[in-house]
Amino acid sequence: MKKYILILLLILLSFNIHAQRMFSHDKSYDIFYNYTNWGIQLDALTYFPANLSGEQTNSYKTQYGIGWKAGLVYNLNFSNHFAFRLGALAGQVPAFNTYFILQKNDIKTTDDYYHRKGARYSPINFSIPLLFEYRNFSIDRYIMSFDAGVQIERTSSANITETYKNFYFTNINNSGSWDFDLVLKAGWYYQFKPIMMQTSIVYKYRFNNQYEGIYAFTNLQDNNHNSTGKIIQKGNYLGISFNFYFRNNNREVAAGCRANTQSSQVIKRQKAKERAKRKIKKRQDKIQRKKAKKLRKKSKKWWFW
Repeated sequence: MKKYILILLLILLSFNIHAQRMFSHDKSYDIFYNYTNWGIQLDALTYFPANLSGEQTNSYKTQYGIGWKAGLVYNLNFSNHFAFRLGALAGQVPAFNTYFILQKNDIKTTDDYYHRKGARYSPINFSIPLLFEYRNFSIDRYIMSFDAGVQIERTSSANITETYKNFYFTNINNSGSWDFDLVLKAGWYYQFKPIMMQTSIVYKYRFNNQYEGIYAFTNLQDNNHNSTGKIIQKGNYLGISFNFYFRNNNREVAAGCRANTQSSQVIKRQKAKERAKRKIKKRQDKIQRKKAKKLRKKSKKWWFW
């Protein structure tokens, strides 16, 4: 697996070098040239519930869990419209987030036992996103962005267990693996003088299961409530991603830092606005000249009188 990952990285690197040469004559990328190519990425992610297979008693179910990713990204800007993004991220996965009810008669207590302790998290995992980005300038002052590509993810070795006395047991694990994931993003760039911020909705689909394990309810008074099965965390998520790029002090920042200065449609609108302003100014000047002329005529009449 590592061999194929290295081959893929070499192919992508050679493609990026060729693409940069091909687009090197294009000076239209000065919008992104005003900011650093590297940036910081922060993701807040909602992982889909783990899948259960087997008997499901005691209202046993899994729930959504909140995960996170953070790290550095680097953009290779071919033009204002096309770019390639490489990143190095770290994050945690909610391996499972379970809920169940044990009846008091089954566990010989005075009250039913409600279990909802929150998600059980994995150790830190690492990922390398490799994404192609298209940018659209059709909306004033904002840049729409669409990303698609793969993510190479290293899932750390983990063995996560949850128990309740001798009635309930769940174990989920991963011996450590490398996998490819599909990543899709859609969002907006917002430009300011100190920073450029990108906000995106991100979706990840994982081809292989990230964590697998078993669950069991045992030693309950009612044998019909005893059950076992498999629990699988696929690792798919939907979330929001924030990227921050900083002003490059070694480069000249365009006045106003507006993203719409390079859009042909927006340029036309700007020129039309400028023409309209000039016309209004001409009318105002003409009115002022007429008023001044009338005042001069009146002053001459009074002088002769």
